[in-house]
Amino acid sequence: MQHGKVIAYSSRQLWPHEKNYPTHDLELAAIVFALKIWLHYLYGFHVDIYTDHKSLQYIFKQKNLNLRQQRWLELLK
Repeated sequence: MQHGKVIAYSSRQLWPHEKNYPTHDLELAAIVFALKIWLHYLYGFHVDIYTDHKSLQYIFKQKNLNLRQQRWLELLK
């Protein structure tokens, strides 16, 4: 958001294998997708990501993550 207004939208369909992902992985996939699309706009700036999904709020504190989640967290860092 810029000055209280949305400046861009994005959407996509799920791949067939993504339809089997649990909900928290789909939420994380959406964040990773958005960051990859707009990486060139965000590079060099501090970015805050807000989510209302409870499991994602504590993802950095979880001990047992699957390989997909570990790979996506490396991207977020």
